[in-house]
Amino acid sequence: MSDALDKLFDLPDALESGHEADAAFLAAMQVALAHHYARSQVYRSVCEMAGFTPASLRNSGDLQKLPWLLVDVFKAYDLTSVPQQQIVTTFTSSGTSGQKSHVSWDKGSFERQGLMRRKIMEAYGLVDTAPANYICFSYDHQTAEHRGAAYAHSAYMGFAPAHEVFFAIHPGPDGEPAFDAGECVAVLNRFARQPYPLRITGFPSFAWRVLAAVKHGGRSLLFDPRSLIIHGGGWKSLAGEAVSAETYAAAAEEWLGIPRTRVRDVYGFVEHGVPYITCERGRFHVPVYARAFARRPGSLEVLGKNEEGLLQVLSPYNWAQPALSLLSTDYAAVGDACPCGRRGATIDIRGRAGLRKHEGCALTASELLSRTKPETRPAAAPKA
Repeated sequence: MSDALDKLFDLPDALESGHEADAAFLAAMQVALAHHYARSQVYRSVCEMAGFTPASLRNSGDLQKLPWLLVDVFKAYDLTSVPQQQIVTTFTSSGTSGQKSHVSWDKGSFERQGLMRRKIMEAYGLVDTAPANYICFSYDHQTAEHRGAAYAHSAYMGFAPAHEVFFAIHPGPDGEPAFDAGECVAVLNRFARQPYPLRITGFPSFAWRVLAAVKHGGRSLLFDPRSLIIHGGGWKSLAGEAVSAETYAAAAEEWLGIPRTRVRDVYGFVEHGVPYITCERGRFHVPVYARAFARRPGSLEVLGKNEEGLLQVLSPYNWAQPALSLLSTDYAAVGDACPCGRRGATIDIRGRAGLRKHEGCALTASELLSRTKPETRPAAAPKA
């Protein structure tokens, strides 16, 4: 492997910025570019059409010129830059169209993906040694079927020891994935009588449906202030039910007693693999393992700070696939100067581009939720 990659991932603060972080990122991108250029015919052809070679990446300013792949390419092609026998894990992002992105990792890439998630959580102070009860609003292990988001949601249950774990989507009587908001409310009531913080992860649309059921029951719960909500995956086909992050956090504080600053969102997509997590002030920060640009639709020129365009993201961590520079199907603005005081770039996600959504397993999950009644009467709380 590469010493340059090791140095990037050895940086002590995942959210630091400045010369050392920039130099480490550039060096890692240079070796990643050389690797994929030499071993991926598809990516080398893209570079050749752009007149870009590994020697072209001389400084941080050249990162904007690095040829990119459209994220949907991974739905049409199974691209790899290592021998097949080195692939240890493959995840898919599948939607109703039947198209699937095949995202593969070799051992080192898989370990780096987990390492950067842990270091980002540590940088935010969200790792705890106290046991917690978990509700995961995602697929359990029997129904996950290599879905990328299901893996990520489960991974966020590794940052505090688990006293008990409950998966909101699990096999129903017919063996198919099922979700019952009333069952989740009963679990919440049981957890509320125990002396453990609560940690919630998974799709926000499912958690919002359960918060509505708690509100419908008319009795708020009070969890340890060390509790945490960290969710991702968006609302997809349930966009009509979507609420702002501020509204969501306020409801969690009112009905579960979880402080607003402990309600966090994760942005990402399986093809890229880098998690972008909101800070206490609700901003997505770009970690040292990635860089982000916004490009103007049509001309694809790089836009300035806080200008809205198509989001391009870069990371050298995946040695197995040429995903080091991807153009997403999301509109975003890249800025800085976050009120939380952390330096470095932030991302403001503005929405999806095009007439057709870039579909993922969050859409599949939301189809399950759309078959349930929005106002589900919560189960009666068991007597203490």
